[in-house]
Amino acid sequence: MLIGKMTSEVSAEMAPTVTQVWRVGAIMNEPLKEVLKFCAWYLALGADELTICFDNPDDPAIEALSEHPRVRCIPCTPAFWHSLGLTAESAFVKRQNAALTWIYGQYPDGWLLNVDADEFMYFEGRGVADVLQQEGGQALSIRVITAERVIAPEGVGETLFRRPMAYDVRKSVYGTDAKLFGPKRSGLVGHPQGKSFVRCGVAGLQLRQHWPRAGSVEAGEEVLLDHRDGAHLLHMIGADFEIWRNKLAWRCGSRGFTDPLTERIEAALASSQSETELRDLFSRLHALRPDQVAHLEREDALLRLEWDLTALVQREFGIDLERIAMP
Repeated sequence: MLIGKMTSEVSAEMAPTVTQVWRVGAIMNEPLKEVLKFCAWYLALGADELTICFDNPDDPAIEALSEHPRVRCIPCTPAFWHSLGLTAESAFVKRQNAALTWIYGQYPDGWLLNVDADEFMYFEGRGVADVLQQEGGQALSIRVITAERVIAPEGVGETLFRRPMAYDVRKSVYGTDAKLFGPKRSGLVGHPQGKSFVRCGVAGLQLRQHWPRAGSVEAGEEVLLDHRDGAHLLHMIGADFEIWRNKLAWRCGSRGFTDPLTERIEAALASSQSETELRDLFSRLHALRPDQVAHLEREDALLRLEWDLTALVQREFGIDLERIAMP
C-alpha cells in the first residue's frame, strides 16, 4: 500500500532539484473555487507557467488570476475560436483539442502537461521536474495512469483514491454495479488512461485528451507510469455530488460514461424521484463502505492521501475558499 502526504508544505517537500522546464495547459469553465484549487496545486508543484483557456471569456477567474506572474489567462472569445478555424458553438472536444494544441505551440521547449480542471498530478517522493529528468530520456511523452477520488467512510481521516483494478477485483468489490463501470475502464467511472506530459517543440504535433498525435497516428515513444512508480493522475470526478450532478448532461452527451451507466443516469433523470435516485447512484459509484476500503487495500488498489487544497489556495493566493460563494 502506498501512503502519500500532500499538505500545505507540498512545494517545500517537492520543489524541483533539477532543471526541467514544465508547464500546464488546460481549457476550463468551472466555479472559481475549483479553478483556484487547480492553480494552487500546480503552482505549488513548481510549474513554470499555467496557461488556461477560459471557455467563458467573462469567467471571474480571469480577473482573480490575471496578475499572477506564472498564470496566463486566455479568454476564449469568438475571435480566439475564429483564429483556430472554429466557433464557440463547435463541439467541445474539438475546441478542447484545438485549444490544447494551440497552447502546445506557444512553447518551443520544455514539457507541457495537458489536464482538466479536476485532474491533479501526484508523484510520491519526487518532484515533477525530477520525474521528467529521470524518466523522459528521448521519449516524446510521459503518460501517468489515473487514480479516482472516492468518498471515504465516516471516521477515515485521509482522502481516498481507487486505482485501476482487474475485472475479478471490481466484480467482488461492486457486485452487480460492476457492469456500470464497463469492461474497458478498469474499475473506474472516468477514464483510466491518464494524462501526458508532452515534450515541446515538435512541429506538427496535435494534442488529444490523453496523448499526442501526429496527423492520424499516435506520435512517438511514450513512457507509461502508474502506482508502481509512485505516479498518479488524481481525478476528482467523484469528489462532490453537486459538481458531479451539474456535469451529467455533458458527460452523457460526450461519452464520458459507459453506455450502461449513461442509460442508468438518463433513466434517473427522467424519474419523478430523480434527485433521490441520482444521490443513491452517486453513492454506489463514488463512496466506499469500510469492507470495500479493506478489499481495495488488500488488492493494492487504494491510495490514501492527506489532502488540503484549501490551505494551498490560502498560501498561494491569500484567498479563503470559505468566503467564496458557490454559483
